[in-house]
Amino acid sequence: MTARYGQLTHTSFDTREHTGGWQVKETSADLSPDEVHALTSGVRTVFRPAQPLPAYPTPEQLEHGPRRLAYGRLDGHRAGYWHTVPAGSDSTGRPGNVFAHALLDRAAGERSHRPIEWWRSSGWLCPYGAHAVAAAALPGDPPAPGATVTKDSVVDFALDPDAWRLATLFGLLDAVAAALDGGPPVVLGVESADSAAQWIGLVSFLMSAGTAARLNFSTFDRADQLTLARQSRQHLTAVPVEDLEDLPDDVVAISEHATLSLGELDREPHRTAGGQTIAVTPWSAMAQVVLLDRESARTVLDDIDHYAAQVADTGLHPAWPLAMAVAHRQAYADALTEAHTVIAAHSPRAANDSVVARTMAEVMRTALGTSTADAWKAVRDTPDGPAAELATVSYLCRAVADRDWLSRPGPVPARERLERRPPPRELHDAITPALVAARADGPRQVARLADLLLRSGIEDGRVLDALRDDVADRLTDQRAGADLIGELRETVGDATRLALAAALLRDSGDPPAVDGDVLDWLADGLPAPAPQDLWRAEAWDPVWTRAALRGVRTLQRGGGEPADRWASLWWLRISGSPRFEEVAGSSVWHPEELLTAVGESTLPGAAAVRTLVGAPPSSALDRLAQTVLRTNNDDVAVACAAVRIFDPRTWIEQGYAASHQSAYAALWERAVEAAGIAEVHHDFAVRLVTFAAIAATAGQPYPKAGALLGAETQVAADAFGHLAALLDTYVLNAMSVLAVAALRFGHNGDDLPAATDAIEDLIWRAARHVLVTRRPDTIDVGMVAATMAQLSGEPTDGAVRRHRKTVLRLLARRPEAQPAPTARTRWSR
Repeated sequence: MTARYGQLTHTSFDTREHTGGWQVKETSADLSPDEVHALTSGVRTVFRPAQPLPAYPTPEQLEHGPRRLAYGRLDGHRAGYWHTVPAGSDSTGRPGNVFAHALLDRAAGERSHRPIEWWRSSGWLCPYGAHAVAAAALPGDPPAPGATVTKDSVVDFALDPDAWRLATLFGLLDAVAAALDGGPPVVLGVESADSAAQWIGLVSFLMSAGTAARLNFSTFDRADQLTLARQSRQHLTAVPVEDLEDLPDDVVAISEHATLSLGELDREPHRTAGGQTIAVTPWSAMAQVVLLDRESARTVLDDIDHYAAQVADTGLHPAWPLAMAVAHRQAYADALTEAHTVIAAHSPRAANDSVVARTMAEVMRTALGTSTADAWKAVRDTPDGPAAELATVSYLCRAVADRDWLSRPGPVPARERLERRPPPRELHDAITPALVAARADGPRQVARLADLLLRSGIEDGRVLDALRDDVADRLTDQRAGADLIGELRETVGDATRLALAAALLRDSGDPPAVDGDVLDWLADGLPAPAPQDLWRAEAWDPVWTRAALRGVRTLQRGGGEPADRWASLWWLRISGSPRFEEVAGSSVWHPEELLTAVGESTLPGAAAVRTLVGAPPSSALDRLAQTVLRTNNDDVAVACAAVRIFDPRTWIEQGYAASHQSAYAALWERAVEAAGIAEVHHDFAVRLVTFAAIAATAGQPYPKAGALLGAETQVAADAFGHLAALLDTYVLNAMSVLAVAALRFGHNGDDLPAATDAIEDLIWRAARHVLVTRRPDTIDVGMVAATMAQLSGEPTDGAVRRHRKTVLRLLARRPEAQPAPTARTRWSR
């Protein structure tokens, strides 16, 4: 099992092969190459402290000397620590060596300590001088948290009577909160790295340990190194105070010495000494109340850890644990409003009987007020999260029982959700009497009640039953349905119309007995889903119902978008209509549409013929052709599928040209005749013409359609390209090609033959290609003559001698000019 931590060291030192040079010195055994790369990418080989060590430092000076600790998340699980110290001169005598000890944490989110607590840990290696660097070896155990940055140390630092730091802290908290939320990085000007560590510790202890594990920081960098800091996604970087003048404009710069003008929540922002503004948040407003004295401050830091431990400490808002602490101590009543705001907006999920859930409920009780309008305001004002869900349930419980609220003009307000879930117990109990009252008021009220619940993501069988019995049934009456549509047109949403469509179309027969005007209203603004979406849908869920609705409407009304035509085909198959095969076979479909329409059913091969002939090449067409071959229930479709699956080379090498050509020729003829020449896709045409030419070289029949398709210039050119490639790679027998051409040549005396159709023309062009590209001594005249005799049905010695003379006359007419190289190589891959 891999350990949680891995380590490496990086410095300039001697090896057996090299003298000096930056490199990894040592790694723990379990570090992978990827982990080594991740850690070395964060190493800084330049360390220019504001107060450098003397040339010959004492042990005490080394112990308290400059150092740098950087921390950063590598991904969702891992984080790195980089501890860097000056190391004097390297083995070559070159000054400025730096020794980096890096630590990999493979479970960065599982912690009880903040990363800054590793500041000045005794476990970090800090060698100085070439001999010490050479002797430095990784410890068996990784560095542990130190004792320099603790809850006590940061409280003492914040409340030091000799230095007023609270104003700076409050601005720093809000700037860091913004940086964690994607805002500009924060740069803090400090006198020393030790001071920087305490500032970072203050910020870290005022958030949960899990949130602190997301705070990327460095205790020391220089202004000219901030580009690297931004590349490392550092949220908080400390620099010497004197470097603040050289910072870029796209960072928030705060000095620990300069006065920071405090703002007021929801009124005025903080202002730095440089004039930059920082938005005030409840986090700093609460901190102003709890950091009044040492005892109060120390207690609140423990409370933060206590409340963070009640939930999964992953992704917590920085201010949430402090808000929980404020909410549970009367002494912090002055910050209660801010605490409630944070709890309502950022509370994580927790068990129903937990202190977190009870606190959130208490906070929301005040926000919810007493009326339906109060509850709706709370829903509208509360960000997504558990508190918003609690507010939504309270609102729905009030709204379903509020007749006036349900009768208000326009749609009933709702926090819309796409996913469906059963109602919580209190809402479940409220729905029963609400439905009774709504049904007494009529179908309009039932529809509006159902619309509120459906748009809110509530799935309840009682509501759907009421829609079916009270509303859908009314829509089947032409006059009453028209009146009801007029009442509901502007007041119910997509979810309700889809629920009504499902109620009307389910078990409604073929064709469904639903009025066209009703279908128009139900389908308005609801496009048919894409085939890939329907694959994942379940019967009568919203996606499935949209396809059914658009399909039925298209079958009844006609026309429609291409997606509607496909939906109508899908519906014919779903409903078991005998018209499916006829409709499917009457058009060229996108293969994905046809496959989705068929679903798990057996594909009737005849339904796929036009698509196999007319669709452009695609992976979906390949799947369709393979499906046709597997089902093998229509000879014409199988023959067409073969054209789309097998290229000319495979057609010959697998023996299909010899075994299948004769049987398929008539089937291809039927397919092209049924589709029409204009419907045949170029790719299909080129292959069919190429197959026809291959057949002609073997004396086999080919479809007349091949000759018609080959009359198109580009089809003929592309087919010739295939033939030339087959000849150049010796897949197609050149002697057979010459034999067929020579027979035509012999019939014309010494005149070059005039092609009677496009296939004959292709054969002659292929023969010319052989004559141009091959030396005369490579052409076996006897074999060509014997093949001619076999093709002409007169395999006598006299016939062979006569054909031999014809071949020699043909060779004598061999073209002198060689074709351009590009003409030969274009098709010879």
